[in-house]
Amino acid sequence: SGGFTTGQNVSYATSELKQWFVMIKDVRGRFTDNPIWGKGWGWALFKPSDSSKNVASNFQTDCLGCHVPAKDRDWIYTEAYPTLTAD
Repeated sequence: SGGFTTGQNVSYATSELKQWFVMIKDVRGRFTDNPIWGKGWGWALFKPSDSSKNVASNFQTDCLGCHVPAKDRDWIYTEAYPTLTAD
């Protein structure tokens, strides 16, 4: 892996856990009034210091900017996570 807007050397296979990016697919757009849901996803960012709290409060300001380069891949950096790429 290389440099991404979400960080340097982001990968599922690193020895040191820095944070968790979590996206939950929502094809029906069920949560239009919730600021962490949009563009077909629920967005979250968890830090190791408190893994029970989503530190993202608004996907448009906290998440989307970093994911713009992956827009054509449904907002996901599949190249950083080989297990997400179809064989």
